[in-house]
Amino acid sequence: MGLFETPQIRKEIARCTALPVVFEGFLDTNGLGDEAFGLVCVEKYPADLIRGYSPSYNFIIKAGGMRVGAVSLRVGFTRSLFYSGQIGYAVDAPHRGQGYAGRACRLMIPLMRAHGMTKVLITNNPENTASRRVCEKLGAKLLCVARIPRSHELYRAGDRYKNIFEWDIEQYDS
Repeated sequence: MGLFETPQIRKEIARCTALPVVFEGFLDTNGLGDEAFGLVCVEKYPADLIRGYSPSYNFIIKAGGMRVGAVSLRVGFTRSLFYSGQIGYAVDAPHRGQGYAGRACRLMIPLMRAHGMTKVLITNNPENTASRRVCEKLGAKLLCVARIPRSHELYRAGDRYKNIFEWDIEQYDS
């Protein structure tokens, strides 16, 4: 338990830990998009229980056959993921502001559903207005602004607070 975890944050972590997930191995990631816009899986990482890491998929975001960024999906939930999120994205500087991060997140919905996930966490730094806007456009709900525990690797990297968003993917049609 982190030193800075308030009762509200402990309650949210417990609730998120109870969310459904199924991981019986990595799934086929072909077909996440089309030739005009899509995701190409470049790495699959197994869980690392010692470090508290869930299994994850890392993708390159491609538009018009060109790399425009990257997105990752971490399957499952750990206490650490409350602060680092289950989805991470980065759009390369020349391609920002074109909606690529949100489109990439939506393309992962079938993969999330195949793993039994109904809700996912997306976190960002409070000063990162572009990432916050992606979350808002997806319809994600801001749960809280959480202080990062000193024991977390994000704290060691210099982060002190994270916006914690919950994205309910059940709101999307199959």
